[in-house]
Amino acid sequence: MRNEITITITDVHGSSQFTLTHFIKRFIFVIFSVLALLTLIGTGLVWKFMVERSTLEHQIADLHQQKGTLIKDYQQALDQQNQLFSELTENKVALENEVQAKKGQLSFLEDIFSQIESQASTASIGQNKRLAELELIDVQLMMQKIPSGAPTSYKMISDGFGWRTHPVTKNRSFHEGLDFACDVGTPVQTTANGIVESSGWDNTGYGIKVVIDHGYGFKTVYAHLSKSFVSRGDVLAKGDDVGLSGNTGTSTGAHLHYEVVFMGNKVNPRPFADWSSRRANTIFKQVKEVPWESFADLVIQEKHLVLKQSLPMTVLSPGK
Repeated sequence: MRNEITITITDVHGSSQFTLTHFIKRFIFVIFSVLALLTLIGTGLVWKFMVERSTLEHQIADLHQQKGTLIKDYQQALDQQNQLFSELTENKVALENEVQAKKGQLSFLEDIFSQIESQASTASIGQNKRLAELELIDVQLMMQKIPSGAPTSYKMISDGFGWRTHPVTKNRSFHEGLDFACDVGTPVQTTANGIVESSGWDNTGYGIKVVIDHGYGFKTVYAHLSKSFVSRGDVLAKGDDVGLSGNTGTSTGAHLHYEVVFMGNKVNPRPFADWSSRRANTIFKQVKEVPWESFADLVIQEKHLVLKQSLPMTVLSPGK
């Protein structure tokens, strides 16, 4: 009887008894266990689904928030673009109006420049004619006042005026003068009448240097000398000795460095060095920085003054 279970059911009609074996007992236990396990698994799955649902709801909420932000940003960008387009349209209209105004101004200026060029051309013809009519004595007087001719006898011009690679520093720099290659001790002469502005050692690489002021805005520079014969304040005539050529300062060989300065600006000395009475008109065309017609007027006036002072009064009197 140990392997049997008796179940008694009582109701109004009386009592009924049922006997279950041990196998059926185990079967029922297994059924209840399975049901309990399924209930537990189901509960876990439901909880998991609820958690995932909550996560998805948060993600959806975030996406809706991002969507709202994007829509807001898009609207702002669209408003800015519309505003920018409106401003560009206004600027375009303003620029078109300004361009039209500038065109009118440009047309006006072109007319003015055309008139100026016409007048300048007429004046230039008159000036060139005046320079071309200079007599030999006029040119010689001009060459006494303005640097002309080579300042020394030389073998060759070793370096010209302009950009170059410096022979010592190897850097690209502007060469502001003309280099006359010659032996150390070659005499150097002034190229025009003048007063010595400075004479002595120069610490910027020129070595022994002499600067002569010729007046009328002209100065000349003589550098890398081995010896100077002049002092500050000396009055020199064209062709007077200034010193001897050398190799002092920043130099790689014996030569004379020669510069021509007009109104504080260094100009190419080559046309001045080549200038002679036989080639009087050449420099007028090559050197545009100098108002040659003014110098022409000056020397002609001085020539007339000298002639007036030297001729007898009877010759100059129109009534005799």
